[in-house]
Amino acid sequence: MSEEERICEILSTIKKIKESKQPVRGYFKQNSVPFSRAQYYTYCKTLQKYGEEGLRDKRKDGNYTKLKERIKGYVVSTVEENRSMPSSQLQGKILNQFDVKISESCLNNFRASVSLTRLPAPKEEKYERNKSGGGEILTCLAFFTHIIEVYTKTIIERVNEVRQSPLFKQNKSIGEDHPDIRSHGKFTREYNQLRSVRENRFGSIDEKIREKNFSAMNIFKMSEKVISRYNLALLCLPLVTSNGKTSRVNRVKGNDLAFLCGYNYKDASLNRYLGDLKYLEVADLLITATAKFWMDFWREESEEETYFACYYIDGNTKALWSSNSCYKGRVTMLGRVMNCLENVFIHGGKGHPLYFQTFQGHADLGKHALNMLTKLTQLFDDPSARVSVKRILVIDGGGNGVKTLRAFDDSDEYFITILDDNQVKERKFKHIREETRYKYGNASLVDCQIELRDSSEKGYIYECRAVIVEWDNGRKSVLITDIPCDLLDASEVTKKYFDRWPMQEKQFRDGKSGVNIHRIVDYGMKIENYEKMDEKHGEICKTITQLKSRLEKPLQEIEAIEVQLAHLYRQERAIREKSTIADGKRVLSEADSMELQQCEARINKCIRQQKTIEKEHKDDFKRLKSRLKEEKRIRGR
Repeated sequence: MSEEERICEILSTIKKIKESKQPVRGYFKQNSVPFSRAQYYTYCKTLQKYGEEGLRDKRKDGNYTKLKERIKGYVVSTVEENRSMPSSQLQGKILNQFDVKISESCLNNFRASVSLTRLPAPKEEKYERNKSGGGEILTCLAFFTHIIEVYTKTIIERVNEVRQSPLFKQNKSIGEDHPDIRSHGKFTREYNQLRSVRENRFGSIDEKIREKNFSAMNIFKMSEKVISRYNLALLCLPLVTSNGKTSRVNRVKGNDLAFLCGYNYKDASLNRYLGDLKYLEVADLLITATAKFWMDFWREESEEETYFACYYIDGNTKALWSSNSCYKGRVTMLGRVMNCLENVFIHGGKGHPLYFQTFQGHADLGKHALNMLTKLTQLFDDPSARVSVKRILVIDGGGNGVKTLRAFDDSDEYFITILDDNQVKERKFKHIREETRYKYGNASLVDCQIELRDSSEKGYIYECRAVIVEWDNGRKSVLITDIPCDLLDASEVTKKYFDRWPMQEKQFRDGKSGVNIHRIVDYGMKIENYEKMDEKHGEICKTITQLKSRLEKPLQEIEAIEVQLAHLYRQERAIREKSTIADGKRVLSEADSMELQQCEARINKCIRQQKTIEKEHKDDFKRLKSRLKEEKRIRGR
């Protein structure tokens, strides 16, 4: 039977079944049909979906396959390039390239038929990778600059010095205290609760050394290599902890020490090593050796010889959280007076930290700063140098007290510092010179002399040179120095002071955060939103205008008094310029002294009149002053 005859028979049979009035099941029982009842329903569905074409027998065309010839060629070329490619990966590549998903078994069979079965990938050498956060850069620099060798050499020299001392031999026979309470040589709770132990725990190190058995200390048994490794571990401590504490070494990040210094030290080992260094009293020697190293290092790097050498001094106050009685000071970052330590750093002219000392509580710069600089220069001065270098110590506003400035009177060093706003009054200036332009910026400079009073000694007058800096943006600064005008003019004095921001302040701020010099645990900064600052500034200006309108008459009276005061200040300045200051006292002729007293009396009378007017409108003037201060603060941002 041909294909056409077969289709005609199927169609005619289906037509007879549909035209008969019998059910399909009954028709099949009573009549002879060339196909089954199930095949009937299949033919009906095929006719409905594909028409007569769907009844044709397509088996002669062969089985349906997704693996076409072009896909086979792609598989062969891909697998030949990488025999280790798994069929699962090859399946994904075919899906992306041809949008056809072929089973892995089909691909495996084809690969076997063309002898392209998967071969195991060659084994690669495994390299141990360590995460150190770039710590290898620090260790590399430490060895390249030989700073580790300086630390190790200094400690070993001190160890040998102590080993040869009489105290080392004398205390060699001293055994453990309270051996019956200790457990295998370790401290126990009963031992720590002994009264003698508790009272001696915070005693002076000088007292403890007298009864210390140095021969029992580990550092006397260490080799040079081990000491160098300990020093490198301590140098890397800020990199493997969040705050520089040795206790954080026991955390996961602390395991990086094994990569950075060659041994995975823990908290107990580092604490014991630091304790040994404490009993060796090696701190001053390390500070001196480090300062000398960096002084020589930066001198070789810069190779600059100048007539003036600037040193920047800066303090860093850290909160000391302790229930014991300690010296207190103002901790700026917390905004409170509390137990603290202050590190005072001396930086070179390029902003590099050279020398530092730690003080309890607030460091008195007048008492310590000049001594630190003198000690530093005595250590590093080259006697064979033919050039005499003038040293200038640049101090921020924290060292502008008269007591600090008086310490420079008998010194060969010069100073430059800045005055606070409450220290600057017009009547303090004298010998005012002609205004000049700043050579290195947008400002006008006025060179003059200024008289300051010492609050710690009543009646003492300190006279020095001052430079009034009036910036073009409206700000005003007053610098004071003891450098003569023939050595540095006003522009050079101003530049040397304000160079401390790019040269020292910004560099030190970024640098000390990296080594946790100033960080406090669990302390952070809050980011303020200043989007509404313009609106706030406008409201303050509006309030100021209203207050000035309300106080129009009192302000006119005060302004009239200010005109009188301006005239009196000029008279007072003229008389003061005739005087000289000797040992904190004014030297003036008797006639001029009487005239000065009368002028000061008239000035004080005018000031009292101003205060009387302000007292009559106390609340309004108080609000006006506070609003003016706030407006100036916002405008300065």
